[in-house]
Amino acid sequence: MGAKLGIINLYWLVGTVWIGSFMGDQVWFWLGRRWGNKALARFPSAEVHASRVLRWLEKYGVAFILVFRFLYGVRNIASVAIGTSRMPWSRFLFWNFIAAGIWAWSFAGAGYLFGEAAAAIGEDGPKILVLSALAIGGLWLTIKSILWVRRRALAATNPAE
Repeated sequence: MGAKLGIINLYWLVGTVWIGSFMGDQVWFWLGRRWGNKALARFPSAEVHASRVLRWLEKYGVAFILVFRFLYGVRNIASVAIGTSRMPWSRFLFWNFIAAGIWAWSFAGAGYLFGEAAAAIGEDGPKILVLSALAIGGLWLTIKSILWVRRRALAATNPAE
């Protein structure tokens, strides 16, 4: 929204987000390559998620690298898990750079369009859209919390599973 209003340059925004995303995932890949298997063995739940990521990487290959940033709950472990795979560093470097660009342009573009929508509504447009986003976020958080509580209650009643 700031880019649409002229507060920040869209190209500088995309560039910094692109490089930050790229570098962050490269560091996580390196950490996964260096210490991933030991670290995952210490955290069983992370190991389960990492094995799921590796199955997706095997099944979808480069397409998975291009989209994992957009998958809720996957991005946090994906680069580490890929680091534990046999994927060459240079291949991940190349596709990670492309994927970070796609992600940066997608989110900066969405923010830009959000700014256009806010301007189209009028003077109170930004307030209305922010309140709408907060309401949607609150609803999402409520649903996720209810589902989490139900899963915990179900696990407590069926401890053998």
